Amino acid sequence: MALAARIRWRSLLLHGSIATTALGLGLMSWFIAKPMATRIHQTVPGERLTITATPNIDISLDADSSVTVSNGEPPQIELLRGNAYFDAKGGGAGKLQVKVGTTYINDVGTRFSVSKRVNGGTIAVADGQVEILVEMGTYLVGAHEQADFDGIRVTGQRVIADADIAAWRPTQ
Repeated sequence: MALAARIRWRSLLLHGSIATTALGLGLMSWFIAKPMATRIHQTVPGERLTITATPNIDISLDADSSVTVSNGEPPQIELLRGNAYFDAKGGGAGKLQVKVGTTYINDVGTRFSVSKRVNGGTIAVADGQVEILVEMGTYLVGAHEQADFDGIRVTGQRVIADADIAAWRPTQ
């Protein structure tokens, strides 16, 4: 009787450890199943480029500009240099976040342009709103407004004309 009980416990312990190992491996593969890939898009002086980051997000790059786009959902986008115009339409609106230096820009609206400088940048909003997250807090910039940011604060928020939103773009 005692021998049969020990054999049952060993069998239960063996099967339990196999099931626990299988569950652990399954969870690990679920967490690391899709590796993150990042594409870099850049233009040379004199060249302009429009790319489709997702079916609902288009990015237009000015001459001598560079941007990275991850394959995550939503995509992680970083403006490395130059000027970019973002057009989020349909399901892309509200799902776009752009990193410029240490500043994050969340799309609340649909269309805006960003220019990167050495110590920050400038944003101009065509439609909707964007949130700018800097060290001092969160700022909202609405349609037909432009603002400067430096990673710490947002300054110079002002109303601008449509032609000034992305003056480098040939078709607006």
